[in-house]
Amino acid sequence: MIALLTATWDEIRLLKRNIQVSEQGRSGELKYLIGELSGRPVIAAQTGVGIRRARTGASLIIQKFKPSLIIVGGFGGALSSDLNVGDIILGESVISLKKDETKELHCDFSFSDADFVKGRILTESRFVNEPEEKKRLLKVSKASVVDMETWGVAEAARQSKTPVASVRAVSDEVHELLPDMAALYGNNGELDFIKADKYFKEFPDLVATYLKFRFKNTPIASDSLSKFLSILIANL
Repeated sequence: MIALLTATWDEIRLLKRNIQVSEQGRSGELKYLIGELSGRPVIAAQTGVGIRRARTGASLIIQKFKPSLIIVGGFGGALSSDLNVGDIILGESVISLKKDETKELHCDFSFSDADFVKGRILTESRFVNEPEEKKRLLKVSKASVVDMETWGVAEAARQSKTPVASVRAVSDEVHELLPDMAALYGNNGELDFIKADKYFKEFPDLVATYLKFRFKNTPIASDSLSKFLSILIANL
């Protein structure tokens, strides 16, 4: 069985619709669907946002279902100026600056009917929203994109030696200044309207930027990610 983990269902909304679901379940914050995708047995799970939730969710999936491969998929912020919204990065490795450690990722896939680039993924414990911070992180990590989950999944899979692949779709380019998403969203990845109202009253100039990110960037990234993951899983 292939396990597909994502922080929020929104990141794989098109793919989720195509899963022929035979069972649904929940364990704590983790929500999951079991079924088939492209003729392959899969379990798709929403872990929630962040390293801890990704680690906990992956641990539960490994213990209960013993997948042969874990794919952690989601959005990533571009650190490289060569990347545009919707571009797909297949992780070769994931780095944690806090632990000063790098883990190799499974990226040896054989297919040619999808556009993607391979690169290093940086996992941070916070949403990186400022261009200058993105540039700084590029210098110290040499990563292509930054996310909040891959490191947690890789840690969870270490003991069982379950192979982990990470696929990121670019949701914001390196030059884009974004709101602090932690001030807008809950840990389940859903917009908290009370928090958002308070935040945008303090930073009204970021309303237009947020609307572009939410209603232009993320749909492009989600569609791109869903299409790539569908092709990847079909070729396994």
